[in-house]
Amino acid sequence: MKKIVLLSLVALGVIALACAPAPTPAPTAAPPTVAPKPTEVVAAKPTDAPKPTTAPTVAPATKVKLTLWYALSGNAGKVFEALVKKFNDTHPNTQVDVIFQGSYADIAQKLTAAVTAKTLPDVAQMGGAPTMADSGVIVPIGDLVGKADLEDIHPGFWDYNKMGNKIISMPFNNSVPVLYYNKDLFTAAGLDPNKPPTNWDELLKAAQALTKPGQWGFNTHTDTHWYLSAMIMQNGGKILSDDGKKVVYNSPEGIEALQFWGDLVTKHKVMPPNQHAQAGADFTAGKLGMIMRSSASLGSISTEAKFNVGAAPLPCKKVCSEPLGGASILIFKSTPEKQKAAWEFAQWMTNAENTVDLFIQLGYLPLRKSVADNAALKAYIQKSPNAQALVDATKYASAIPLFNELGNSDQELQKAVAKVELGTASPKDALDAAATVINKNLAGQ
Repeated sequence: MKKIVLLSLVALGVIALACAPAPTPAPTAAPPTVAPKPTEVVAAKPTDAPKPTTAPTVAPATKVKLTLWYALSGNAGKVFEALVKKFNDTHPNTQVDVIFQGSYADIAQKLTAAVTAKTLPDVAQMGGAPTMADSGVIVPIGDLVGKADLEDIHPGFWDYNKMGNKIISMPFNNSVPVLYYNKDLFTAAGLDPNKPPTNWDELLKAAQALTKPGQWGFNTHTDTHWYLSAMIMQNGGKILSDDGKKVVYNSPEGIEALQFWGDLVTKHKVMPPNQHAQAGADFTAGKLGMIMRSSASLGSISTEAKFNVGAAPLPCKKVCSEPLGGASILIFKSTPEKQKAAWEFAQWMTNAENTVDLFIQLGYLPLRKSVADNAALKAYIQKSPNAQALVDATKYASAIPLFNELGNSDQELQKAVAKVELGTASPKDALDAAATVINKNLAGQ
């Protein structure tokens, strides 16, 4: 099987070179005054005007130019480019030139090819960025980051950017799966619109109350592997073994999670079988009571829906877990000047002000604890109360371990979900089949 390496663009680092001030010249000592002889009349001499002091010539700082590859399109791409322009406008000694490279999969392939061709950019935004750890061409963020950033950024975001115990990339545009629900349908079904389900049992009961002819109680968007992984982790299971050598989602915890998922379709009949592609449209059309979808979809859902939309963290089981998705910022080896500027750029792109700006405009989660008192964030939450649920979800942000077969593994989990929903395999058989394929690939068979 041809391996698919899932790559994510890493958060952009801001780096401006500081220009050392010119040394201040020492003041010139005044010559001593000589008193005239008392018996002698001394004629006054015209005073020469002091010659103007010539300021020392300071050579202009050399502008550091960085090339940045990114993978955000549409409105997200425009917001991203505007943010980079703002950096350029406020950092005269650094120029970041952006080049759009297509989707996350596209940029991953191009970066892999650029390693061989030695045509890498200075900075890149990439999904699954830590998979570049062993390439020998990146500057690990763990070698650059200080205590302040480590403590301010939520731990889950750092975990998402690790390979093993090493921080490889900088968190940037990240999202988590959340539960969106139709408040109007909740009210009509006798449910409290201000009390969304907080655990699996409550999710089932709400879905049952919401289901009626022409209306489903629950569904997920197309990234079924993401939502299933969340439920496996909520149930105390793992995706990858601790030594990273095999996937273990066919554990009892994983099987129980997929059994619950399948029962929603085949036993309780509150979820349509294998109809995730139309789930988003069904929800905004008022034909679906609840949907699991990315936190980054809040803006579009709020705009398209003609009803009162609610948002909440995912219902929990044994623990609460919100596995992160999205991209990060990678810095590639180059000259010391460029690496310094790239790190400054990455820090600037992810500072409190900019992470709040990305959240307001695109729904990507605020990375930092220090945004709690940010005036713009408070004003946004006041205007859009659902945003608070997304902020709350950052407390439960977690990371699915990154490994070279992750892309293939996601596809196999999607196949497992489809088999169970369509009744062609049991949860155990479906997950065993997925694990067998991936573990053979990991073993090089």
